[in-house]
Amino acid sequence: MQVAPIVYRNIGIFLVSLVLINFAIGFYKSFKGKDKPALFSVNYVIKNTKYYDVEKKNKKVDYITESSEMIEIFKKYEFSIENLLNNNSANLIIFSTLPDDFMEVQPTIERKKLFINTLIPIIYSENLKILSERKKILDWWRESDGENFSRDFWPQWLFELSEKYESNDSNLGNLLIRVDVVPISLALAQAAIESGWGTSRYSREGNAIFGQYTFDKKNGLKPLRRDENDKFYIKKFANLSASVRSYLKNINTHQAYENFRERRKQLRMSGDNLSGYQLANFLSSYSERKQDYVNDIKEIMKSNNFLKYDKNNMLN
Repeated sequence: MQVAPIVYRNIGIFLVSLVLINFAIGFYKSFKGKDKPALFSVNYVIKNTKYYDVEKKNKKVDYITESSEMIEIFKKYEFSIENLLNNNSANLIIFSTLPDDFMEVQPTIERKKLFINTLIPIIYSENLKILSERKKILDWWRESDGENFSRDFWPQWLFELSEKYESNDSNLGNLLIRVDVVPISLALAQAAIESGWGTSRYSREGNAIFGQYTFDKKNGLKPLRRDENDKFYIKKFANLSASVRSYLKNINTHQAYENFRERRKQLRMSGDNLSGYQLANFLSSYSERKQDYVNDIKEIMKSNNFLKYDKNNMLN
């Protein structure tokens, strides 16, 4: 029996319709997906303060994608700021960045707590690296009976440290003024201000926790309200640790913070704990707001009980 031509035509129309419907569904999904981009992975490593080794590499790296997972990791490994404060064994969880959905964490007090728990292990770890460098310098100086040798006779590692801290002085005492920690309370308060507790565009897009400037367009984010004549960008970083590391170097090397370093040296020499509340007085140059900025730092320290980080021997 011969099939009527109209049957073939209907089958053709049906097949073409299926193709068009599938194409439309795929297009819709791809368009809809632009409203909710896929969450990117956040990596993290676990370090224990009891066995902490600043030189150890090849640590196990794991991944999460959401803030809820981040909170569960802190619970799973029993991270406790109290243990850290009391010099007890504590697990440090070092996250590479804040998750995409960080701003959705509610209530606000829980988002602030997550920000604090994320930043403190990083600030602590980066400060420990500085203390390790400081100890290495002091040990070598003691072995040399406190003499200041010409830089020509320095070991290579000491010369490299001197360059890292942008010092060309042969006096090791002057180098040690730069190779020292920034109190956790102070670094945390500045991070909260500069990043809006981790919610700013700069922190979300570039891990820029401390609002540092750069004139390198490739490594910076352009401020939305920058004056036409201004050429600066907000420096972006591969991860939060790099951002904290850059901030610490800035405080330890920039000439604007020379008085900060001098006051820190005085606290060291008198045997006192390094007080972030006191040292904040020497950071008016960090912001165009000058003394008002210093007042804000100190207010955040008091209102959020950051002062407790000054009353321990974690980094002394």
